[in-house]
Amino acid sequence: MVNILMNTSMIDEAWCFPILKRYIKPNMKVCVVALSFFDDTKMQADWNKQYQKGSGIWYRANHDVFFKYGIKDEDISWINYFQDSKEAMKEKIESADLVLFTGGAPDLMMKRIKEKKLKKALQQFDGIVIGYSAGAMIQLDEYHISPDPDYPSFSYERGLAYRNDFDIEVHYDQTKTQLASIKRVLEEKKKPVYAIYEKGGLIVEETGITCFGKVDLFE
Repeated sequence: MVNILMNTSMIDEAWCFPILKRYIKPNMKVCVVALSFFDDTKMQADWNKQYQKGSGIWYRANHDVFFKYGIKDEDISWINYFQDSKEAMKEKIESADLVLFTGGAPDLMMKRIKEKKLKKALQQFDGIVIGYSAGAMIQLDEYHISPDPDYPSFSYERGLAYRNDFDIEVHYDQTKTQLASIKRVLEEKKKPVYAIYEKGGLIVEETGITCFGKVDLFE
């Protein structure tokens, strides 16, 4: 497995494309795990506003960006929380070469992964895993959420446990709140923290961790 942790879904941009094309190959089958929406998405119509083919706010940013890599439209499937059965969701994951976790609410994404009984299938997946923001956070055994407009207080949450030896600060902009969160993690968890700027990311392989773009390491 190769884990790629980023903030932005725009993987076809010049700053990251030369790096990611080493991993994302033509004709790969992609499964977009679109389970990171907030609680105000309550029905299929709400989901469509975000992810529906063609018109969804986040559709092109999580779908069309793969075209530059030689991946075809028909090889990209989406997990639809309101329409797909648990069995269909699992099948989409197991038949994929690349799994993409969208951005949004990491804790709610994990809640839905457990609800739909997808955790085991995702943990056993042996391909390329890409996650943006919330989708990067849940790749860790334990991650923290820094206070922001969506989350008023600091918290630790459980993820998919692909890795347990570091933590990340997403959308890093050197704010006092972020720096306080990083300091707390260092003191309480004794783990290094990779602070990922908007144009930055990590590639985690068995051989080690590679930073690309702009990333700060706190130890």
